[in-house]
Amino acid sequence: MIHALTTLSPLAVFTVSVVGFFIGFLWYAPLFGKAWMKEMKFTPEMLQAGRAHFPLVMGSTLLLTILSTVTLAILENAHHSSGLAKGAELGLFVSVGLIASRQATNAMYERRTLRHFLIVAGHDVALCTVQGALLGLWR
Repeated sequence: MIHALTTLSPLAVFTVSVVGFFIGFLWYAPLFGKAWMKEMKFTPEMLQAGRAHFPLVMGSTLLLTILSTVTLAILENAHHSSGLAKGAELGLFVSVGLIASRQATNAMYERRTLRHFLIVAGHDVALCTVQGALLGLWR
């Protein structure tokens, strides 16, 4: 894994991270923002009250997106996945097999609705699949 880490392109990882951050914006704002807010029982007033923490949340989100992108890039390098299709395949495999399955377990214990689970897990599946494709293409 060390070799896979040391051969990463910082430019590729950062660029794909920014794309991932933008995917999150699209997913949770215009695409599924209202549905997600309803599932979370958030009101516009609650979001307005939390505005002071917005820079910290967004900064942390970007850093965590970079971390997950680095991890996916390392896996792609370690498995010699290159090309759009192979990168997307690995991203889909990781996101469904690891991320969404763990989120499903948590969703059951937390008694989240199926709709909430699909919004949250759907974001991660879309994110990892697109990021995997881009990272694979970059190789």
